[in-house]
Parts: sequence; structure tokens; C-alpha cells
Amino acid sequence: MRPTKTLRRRAIAALAAAGLLAACSTEKESVNALDVFGELRAKLSNANPPPLSEAQIRQSLAAVPGPIRFLEVGNRGGQALIAPIGQNGDYVTWASAGGQNVVFRNGFAVQSRGLGGDLMSSDEDALLPLIRARQQGTAPYVMRFLSGDNDTIVYNYTCNVLPRGATDYVAGEINGNATAVEVHCVSETGPDHVSRYVVSSDGYVLSGEQWFGQLTETLTYRTLR
Repeated sequence: MRPTKTLRRRAIAALAAAGLLAACSTEKESVNALDVFGELRAKLSNANPPPLSEAQIRQSLAAVPGPIRFLEVGNRGGQALIAPIGQNGDYVTWASAGGQNVVFRNGFAVQSRGLGGDLMSSDEDALLPLIRARQQGTAPYVMRFLSGDNDTIVYNYTCNVLPRGATDYVAGEINGNATAVEVHCVSETGPDHVSRYVVSSDGYVLSGEQWFGQLTETLTYRTLR
């Protein structure tokens, strides 16, 4: 799937027009959930934004052509629906209406921009095939972040992939069989963590609860179409 410029513009415009970003609101104001990603954590006290409603999700599926994913930014509670805007081989960039984006490789998140505490790059060449194959095994995994001084922080992990058996995947317009997979990662340079995925029979990562750095903690995503 390689979106045309017209399709990219329509998808992003439809996301914005349909109001498909969770709002943090009071009686007097409503703040786009895109702001949650970069600014809300510091500016709107400790209030948690309400989740995207089923009505908003249904509206998005009706309004936006092509693939859609749900995204939630861990401990900050920011939510959005994202659409693909570009592709380079297996790497697909998905963006919100406000321009925050996450790059996925076969459905697995490998990079982000604009979320705060972004994953600048990763080396998942050995890990991802095990996840996609729903196969038990051990693989290296590297994550790179930027410090406040713009120094690169590198976490080198050894990850154990553990298939957890068949599961039903029901989200948006998708209803089918898949496999649950857990990934336990340990490191001498970064925090140990556990991530959880649901993988389709053809090896696409349909959803993830993926550790995404110390600021974000868990990045949650799921495929709706």
C-alpha cells in the first residue's frame, strides 16, 4: 500500500474534520488530543483526557478511506486515530492530523516524531521475524533516544519472544483469529520491560502494548481497518 498524495491529503483532512482525536475538555474549552502528545502533559494540570468514543471511531471508519489505527501514548493518556501518509519498503509512516507520526514495520512500531520522548530509531532485524512468526526465541534489540542535551542514548536489549496462543482479534472492522505474543527484554543499559502483541496469521502485528521509552512508557496501538 503506497498512498497517493491525494489519498494522504483526504485521509488527514478527514481525520481532522471528523473530530477523530480525543479531546481534553472543560465546559469552556476543548483541547485537541494532538496537544496531549507534546504539550498537555505540562499544561493541563493532572486531568486525564476522555477516551475516544465508539461513535468517533465509527465516524472515522466511515469518513476516512484506507487503513486506520488507534494510538494511545502511555502515561500521558493522549489518544488519536492515525492514517498512513507514506511508505518505504516495509516501513509505513502513520500520522495524526496534527503531524505527529509513528513509523511501523509490518505493524511493529520502530520510530516516532512529535510524541515527546521519541524513539529516534531502532534495530529490530532479529527480533521482528520471531514476533511475526509467532515463534519462541531470543534476539537482540536496540532502541535509540535523545537526551535533553541532544546526546544519543542507546539501550541494547536481549529479548525473549514467548507465544501465548491463539486469540480473537476484534477491533474496528477487523474480526478474526490471531496469536498473542509476549516479549520480555532485559538490558544492562536500559530499563527491563515486557511488551505484548497480537499477530495475524500472515505475520502482521495487528496491535501492540509496546514499551516505548521512559517518558512514554507504553505505546498502545491497534489496527481498525
